[in-house]
Amino acid sequence: MKITLATKITISRMFLTIPSVALYIAGQFTAGGTRIVLLSVACALFAIACITDFVDGAIARSTHSVSVLGSYLDPIADKVNICLMLFAIVCFGDGLSCVYAENVVTVAVLGGAIFVRELLVGMLRTIAAKIGKVISADIFGKIKTIFLNIAVSVLVVAGLLKPCAYIGTVLYYIGALVTVISGVHYFIKNKDVLTDDAESGIEVGASDGDVREAHGDAHAEEE
Repeated sequence: MKITLATKITISRMFLTIPSVALYIAGQFTAGGTRIVLLSVACALFAIACITDFVDGAIARSTHSVSVLGSYLDPIADKVNICLMLFAIVCFGDGLSCVYAENVVTVAVLGGAIFVRELLVGMLRTIAAKIGKVISADIFGKIKTIFLNIAVSVLVVAGLLKPCAYIGTVLYYIGALVTVISGVHYFIKNKDVLTDDAESGIEVGASDGDVREAHGDAHAEEE
């Protein structure tokens, strides 16, 4: 199976997550200039990984090279990237406590809500694909992705600059709120997917080829 350029970029996003999280964790056990360098590089790598989220979809659309593999890996890469870094930030709470004492708990709770939302929407998309329906990203999904990517990138260096803690927290709260709204909107808009008769007009007995095409189209539309 040939791996397209867009899919290679998606895979690189998952690999970039490893050093970015590792450098962030290493930065928690150092001080001075070393800490600044580690957290700054971690932030840069994480930001680059976030940017590739938009690059792979654009390349897939422009080159007409959407693929089944890419449609599966793209959403997984997004969730891995955000959730792993969020987990590390919550574990260390670096810079978060300067906003207010309970901020680490709040970020953790909202992080759990984001994780549950991603699982539920992923399940909805999987069910939809099996009946040949593509659930494309809506405006809420795109907005939440932008806010969360920027928020987590800023929070990576929250321990270095106090303003980053405030800015990152505000953006994170907005992103988390939009994430929940987006999840609810997906289910309301696509509630027919969960019904037995699926009034969407798509035949439940869609061929395997139709299902594969639905997965491929979803790669370019994933939030």
